[in-house]
Amino acid sequence: MFHEETVLQYTKEKLLANECNKKRFIELLKKALQKANICVQQAVEDADLTIVNTAISVAPQYDYVRVVGEDIDLLVLLTALASTHSNVFSQKCGRGKTPDSYYSTTSFKHKFLNELLFIHAISGCDITSALFGQGKNKFISLFLKHEELFNRAATFLNPQATTEQVTEAGENVLVALYGGDPATKNLDELRYHSFVKAAAKTKFNLARLPPTTDAAQLHAMRSYHQVQTWLGNEKDPLKWGWMHTQSGLFRKKSEKDPAPESLLQCISCTCKKGCTNACVCRKAGLHCSLLCKHCIG
Repeated sequence: MFHEETVLQYTKEKLLANECNKKRFIELLKKALQKANICVQQAVEDADLTIVNTAISVAPQYDYVRVVGEDIDLLVLLTALASTHSNVFSQKCGRGKTPDSYYSTTSFKHKFLNELLFIHAISGCDITSALFGQGKNKFISLFLKHEELFNRAATFLNPQATTEQVTEAGENVLVALYGGDPATKNLDELRYHSFVKAAAKTKFNLARLPPTTDAAQLHAMRSYHQVQTWLGNEKDPLKWGWMHTQSGLFRKKSEKDPAPESLLQCISCTCKKGCTNACVCRKAGLHCSLLCKHCIG
């Protein structure tokens, strides 16, 4: 239990890690803001979308509207959804001697403005996972180099697209991202050839391999669901890569193994003080097994 005058004796991360603490903090914050005559809206799901839609809704009433925040999601959503509102800006507050930065929603000059939401979702955002070692710049460079991928991105903008169309388009984009030819290769084949090349090296991070077809299809489905949510089209998340748990929605896991059983048995960790993100098994996207020296699975 805490109130407005409570002095925290530990970090905010520890405080907010507890769901009850987080809800109580939000209620206290809302009351404090309302007391200061600030209009408050509480997001049920995606806070960034609520912020951007609020800015767009009030834009006709003011000469200028500023959305203040450091989250890249805000800038991407503003650019994609408020591109016709030249009076809406994104403001990133400076620190120390660094001044504030301002970004216009109309300053993005690339020709794939419509595809920006797809690129942001499939490359990783607050809701979807990021692909290890594949940053947003690489995705943008990929689209600048391969114009045929615009047709694949268009599938994710289509509210009537089927799961088959979405998964096929998503796999084609990821094959191209990992250096393969979408016309002749699938992800599993590309993954195998990448592994063969990697096996000859003294050091290689297995997380850099292309995802399996099974994992990529689920990722594509969740990316499609997120894009449609941003566009204001409601889709059933249970049909697009999500499942119900006691804690709410959770990502569906791949049903197929990431590699043959004999190969999986060769991967083990030697973590002494508990497995963290540096664990070899976790980096490979695997669960620890009996072969692991200290944790023994």
